[in-house]
Amino acid sequence: MNSKTTFFRSALAAVLLVIATSQSYATFFYSYTIQFTASGVTTSVGSVQVQNLTKGTSVTVPSGNTLTLTNQTTAIDAPANNAGIRILQNAGTGTSTLTFYADQAGNTLVDAYSLDGRKVVEQSTRLEVGDNSLELSLPAGMYILRVSGAGYAYSAKLQSQTSTATQAGIKFLSNTKVEAPAPQKSKAGSITTTMTYSVGDQLLYTATSGAYVASVPDVPAGSKTTNFNFATIPTSTIPAGTFTMGSPTTEVNRNSDETQHQVTLTAFRMSKYEITNAQYAAFLNAKSIGSNGIWPAAPAYSTQILIYASSGSFDWGLHYTNSQWIPVVGYENAPVIQVTWYGAAEYATFIGGALPTEAQWEYACRAGTTTPFNTGNFLTNLQANYDWSVPYNGGANTVTTSPAKTQTAGTYAANAYGLSDMHGNVWEWCYDWYSTYPATAQNNPTGPATGLYRVVRGGCWANAARYCRSASREGVFTPSNSLFSIGFRVTLLP
Repeated sequence: MNSKTTFFRSALAAVLLVIATSQSYATFFYSYTIQFTASGVTTSVGSVQVQNLTKGTSVTVPSGNTLTLTNQTTAIDAPANNAGIRILQNAGTGTSTLTFYADQAGNTLVDAYSLDGRKVVEQSTRLEVGDNSLELSLPAGMYILRVSGAGYAYSAKLQSQTSTATQAGIKFLSNTKVEAPAPQKSKAGSITTTMTYSVGDQLLYTATSGAYVASVPDVPAGSKTTNFNFATIPTSTIPAGTFTMGSPTTEVNRNSDETQHQVTLTAFRMSKYEITNAQYAAFLNAKSIGSNGIWPAAPAYSTQILIYASSGSFDWGLHYTNSQWIPVVGYENAPVIQVTWYGAAEYATFIGGALPTEAQWEYACRAGTTTPFNTGNFLTNLQANYDWSVPYNGGANTVTTSPAKTQTAGTYAANAYGLSDMHGNVWEWCYDWYSTYPATAQNNPTGPATGLYRVVRGGCWANAARYCRSASREGVFTPSNSLFSIGFRVTLLP
């Protein structure tokens, strides 16, 4: 075991969705604009949903549009009303009439936001060329109005003072055709969506591009560039459910740290296979990580070693040659090894995911079973890569000389959830610090807040079958440890 830090990230045909961020400062506030573009396997971004997790607000930024983040302290002063949008307040009805010019026929999106960034009402309507009038019913208060259509965008402030409305609403009134573009029209080269925030708010950007989804967390703090990475890593959707975690006292070769307790989990996705050498090498090279395995720009562990080159009798991983990380020939699709917990955690963040919690790992491994293995009461040489000379509880193998090394991910049949190699091949890093289990029922547990050792699960090519049981757990590796028998897989939002 090497006491070292490894950052790992596997990029399998990764697609980068770049967020270019610029920030300008003023007294007591700052704001900046984020633009979304895509490249790689897919060439367009369907949409980006931005959630302010702190405030509980969200906006959706369509493809090609721009998101402007505005500090909440300045929201009342922005935006300045566009000349091309007119507002008439109807004192008698408590409504307002919104009129603006559309220079192209098509769908137009009208949004009203409160000053804390909440979307109060939204209406999508097909409008014709010319002046269009809409009726707004808004409870008393100050609002930011956004109008966006094909080739144009407007914004305005509205102080609704006399309204008695308790619910917000938008209704189309009329269209007046205009032969030439109205002189007051304010045409925008791109549409802008605005969200307000306060310093320290937690934001989450979730982007879609074709069939791919990626998420990036953010705390607005300055000018930067953030990458969305759409990775074509095959995943299985693991359904929500409740299961008994741990092993019964009657299970042969169980350990005392496998106390049974009930766990309830929400749905998640998990990579079908252990992350491979090729995937990990692609990540390292994309981030220009050198021979020392350290990524100075890493989001969380910038001083930690992410990976070590393999060598000697266990040379089944990566080499650093001519300023590139290269998989050992013949092991391109074998699980990455010599990767630390730090490396695994950074890689998971890089692709918009996370390491599985210990509960997620066991739930996914069992795939509805309650037996020692998801294959039943025994684990044969046809079902997993382990030390075939030491089967479980009297079981017998037709071949007792095992490979004694890692094998290509997915060599053996998947479990009922479509996951391969949950038993054997390499141990897999989990998110949790190692500790004794709680005695009470748990919902989406993530383990203790601190600890000395991180959990690994699943057993490896060198282990007897007993260590590959669904409930078996090991807590002897620090986050900076790496080994020729430890790899990982990742989880993602459903």
